[in-house]
Amino acid sequence: MERPLNTRLWWTLALALAPLATQADPVPVEGAPQVAPAPPAPAPPPAPPPPMAPDFALEGTSGQTRRLRDYRGRVVILIYEDRDSNQQNNELKRELAERARSQDLSRDVAVVPVANLSSYSFWPASGFARDAVIDIAREQGMEILIDWSSSMSGAYRFRPSTSYVMVLGRDGRVLFRHAGMLPPRARMRFFSVIGEAMAGPG
Repeated sequence: MERPLNTRLWWTLALALAPLATQADPVPVEGAPQVAPAPPAPAPPPAPPPPMAPDFALEGTSGQTRRLRDYRGRVVILIYEDRDSNQQNNELKRELAERARSQDLSRDVAVVPVANLSSYSFWPASGFARDAVIDIAREQGMEILIDWSSSMSGAYRFRPSTSYVMVLGRDGRVLFRHAGMLPPRARMRFFSVIGEAMAGPG
């Protein structure tokens, strides 16, 4: 008569052999369909290039008409403001002026401030507004462009009473755009984008 296997001993052996069973290679079953390994996940599509900035034709305080294509080949820092937003980014404009004085970047960078004077586009207010902008341009040592009809504001989808800061690449593509006052983190990103654009192909 066979002696029954001690139950406690049986469980001890089963637990001891369990790790070995899980580590063993699976034994293929004859005639069973073979499952092909899953194909690798497709690579994500490349990011689309940044959009091109619309061209413009605006009067400058120098008396000449300026177009965006006139700055092609340089990194463009574009600041667009109207009478209700021209104080929002004063700190940034001061920092830009200081950097412009300490470094000659005119070969690689064009700072293009634009004043929306559409609310003064009637006589005689237009003459006083133009003279005021010309005085500011002389004080800052740079040309200011004037948007008399809000044509640029419409093309760029700028909201009124909001300061806009943009960085355009040498080919005119939009690399950075911010509405309103730049907080510290956005200002750091702004200058980082300028540096990257300057280091790119000239």
